[in-house]
Amino acid sequence: MMLITNDLSYTRYHRPDQMSNTLWSTVPVIFAGVETGFKDDAGNEIFTYDCCDFGRYRLMVQYLNFDEPCLMADNHSVPLSWAKEHGGFRKSGTTLYDLKKEMFEIFNPWEIWRLNQFDDYSEREKAHSALEAPVFVDGLPESNKRWSRTYSNIDEVMDDDAVLVYFRSSFKETIPDENGELFEQYVYYIDNYPSREVRQKYEMVVEDEDYQQLVYELMLKAHRTPEKCFVLCDFFGSIVIFDECRKEFAQYFKPMFEIYIQNIALPRWVVEELITELV
Repeated sequence: MMLITNDLSYTRYHRPDQMSNTLWSTVPVIFAGVETGFKDDAGNEIFTYDCCDFGRYRLMVQYLNFDEPCLMADNHSVPLSWAKEHGGFRKSGTTLYDLKKEMFEIFNPWEIWRLNQFDDYSEREKAHSALEAPVFVDGLPESNKRWSRTYSNIDEVMDDDAVLVYFRSSFKETIPDENGELFEQYVYYIDNYPSREVRQKYEMVVEDEDYQQLVYELMLKAHRTPEKCFVLCDFFGSIVIFDECRKEFAQYFKPMFEIYIQNIALPRWVVEELITELV
């Protein structure tokens, strides 16, 4: 199943193709071995993805659709409390077994489904022998590299795949060229353009000084593209931020750390202004 989470234990396995317009992370996981609080007729503890005999059927225990765990049938679910009162059930194994790490490299639900042994026509010996819960995200490759989230020298964090991010104005100013001819040009708030070739750029167009919305859109962009590092140019001098306003301006970037967007590199002063709140 796809886990929708902002738990830091899972966000580094984010798969952005599942929910592209949200800051939540979506991670392919297999949840087995979660305690349900129920016991079968023999007094055995029941866990999610256990395999139970109920009447003439062998069904899988899930914990999705109701306030309590259920036995998952073909097109409906049977709450365990109801099953307990209507004939009872007996644990016979677990529905998942023999999982291989390479199955996680490209999430394919049919590979997982093929291993389910829970209906009346399955090979029951396999379910009986499969008593160990499978791994959760063991073997799933991390989609996010370990980039630096702050820098003093922008060249230290730029590479061929990095995306250069900068603020620019929404209007054009009339300025003279070297020959005195007037032309119109946007205002770019860039204090430290990198010395190496920049292949990819992302502009944040400032309108009505809505910096919080611009940062949010940058976070979405980065979250949808976890394999790239987004490097924000320093803008302190270009936007003319007074010393007494540094901390206030840095607050715009605080959600990056609360939601753990780790592929955006910021000028060091921004992080330094936030560090007392983040530790």
